[in-house]
Amino acid sequence: MNIRFFKNTRIIHKWIGILSAVFVLILSVSGFLLMHPEEFGIEQAQISGKYLPAKYFQVQQARRGIQSLVTVLGSGKILYAGTDIGVYRSRDGGKTWLQINQGLFDQDIRALAIDPKEPNTVYAGTSRGVFKSEDAGDTWSDWFDETSGLTHTKIYDIALHPGNPQILFAAADGGIFQSVDAGESWEPVFTEQAIQIIKFSASNSDILYASGETGTIRSKNSGRDWSPVWGNALPAITTLVSLNTDPEFLYSGTQTGLYKSFNGGRNWVLDPAFKKTSINAIFVNSKIYIGSGANFYSSDDGGDSWKHLTSFTQKINAGSGTSIDITITGIAGLAGKSLYVGTTSGLYFSEDGGNSWETIDLSGAVNQLSPDEMKMDVVKLVTEIHTGRFFGSYFYMLVDLATLGLIFLTISGILIAYYRAKIKNRKAIMGDLATDRAIELTEATDELSTESQEIHDMIEHITEHIEKCQLVYMDQEKKEITEISRHLNTLDKKMHRLMENLGELEKTD
Repeated sequence: MNIRFFKNTRIIHKWIGILSAVFVLILSVSGFLLMHPEEFGIEQAQISGKYLPAKYFQVQQARRGIQSLVTVLGSGKILYAGTDIGVYRSRDGGKTWLQINQGLFDQDIRALAIDPKEPNTVYAGTSRGVFKSEDAGDTWSDWFDETSGLTHTKIYDIALHPGNPQILFAAADGGIFQSVDAGESWEPVFTEQAIQIIKFSASNSDILYASGETGTIRSKNSGRDWSPVWGNALPAITTLVSLNTDPEFLYSGTQTGLYKSFNGGRNWVLDPAFKKTSINAIFVNSKIYIGSGANFYSSDDGGDSWKHLTSFTQKINAGSGTSIDITITGIAGLAGKSLYVGTTSGLYFSEDGGNSWETIDLSGAVNQLSPDEMKMDVVKLVTEIHTGRFFGSYFYMLVDLATLGLIFLTISGILIAYYRAKIKNRKAIMGDLATDRAIELTEATDELSTESQEIHDMIEHITEHIEKCQLVYMDQEKKEITEISRHLNTLDKKMHRLMENLGELEKTD
């Protein structure tokens, strides 16, 4: 790791740390507020819609095809219709309708379910998870998605336990999910195939039936264990009705006909009136009603014989005579002979058991909110922020990025710590080397100093010897010169005497 890489890593580490801190701070503060709403006075507080995204109050326009249709048991007047643009409610037997979408972030309603003990509690299955309302749909205060354990959020059906509505099951594209706390948390109980329908047995609440494209499965222990059932005796089911009889009566609609069982599913009989006919919806009260494509049938003898009531068609052009078939998606009934049929093009109503029909126009049922009415509970807003729904679909990308950021934060922190430890170790080694070199230099200096002193002493000693030698030599030389001088003087004297003697001899001669 070079110094440039270290500097870049440290800069990225710093900014990712700041962003992660902001992310954690938002989660911490919102979570703390949700834990103590009363202490902070936000439990009953509301915030004006003008400060909030339009998605919480917007109304979409679409064809209003009915995808789910349910009634409140015992009410005799209350119905809910799920469409591709939200939920509609009627409290007067279908005469007037109101669109109730406040808080529905996803308005593609695939399934509706009502708590049998608390009829104001309504669940809506969508392509983005499950929504829950505790005020009959006026507001949808809870949204259960991946953050609640619904790892697959495309919901096709919802089933509530008839004896304990805290327990509910969701049929999803990833299998079956169960909640035991009224939707607050979910866990998968079956994941081997996508499931389109799920129903409780009307005669035994421990038994559930579920079906997908590859077949039907059954649980006999309240959803804990699942196993294939009926094998090749029955194609994939599109709709199923269980009757509270002993033995249990079952009516199953498939793409290839209507199948009936009068012994809890041990044996099945294909109804000859509907061979190779797709069955889309079944409803049972005092009669049995069946939707097959656009055709609507009834039977008052348990399905032994059938009466064709009507075919639902939609005119393309007034007066042209041209029409298109529509598909029945749901059937519901209230008190007396009132019948409601949901189709891919809208909702139809009959008050005479299906002999005559009228179209229910939902286009005028839009719940237009004034600016003053556009409000949201602060607790719900904090929940939206805490769960990330406030930030929309980008939140999941932010979570992924934050997760990657935390991973990088950890890795870069390790790299920085490693690099710093390496530098520290290198400095320690350099320090040790510098100390060793200083000691060696001191020792070498001492040795040089000693050697220099020895050389100095030797030079002084040699100088002394030279001086002594010079003194001795000069003294000896002086003595020799003196001796030579003495000899020369003696010789001179002798020569002088000789010359004197020679002179005397000459004179004698």
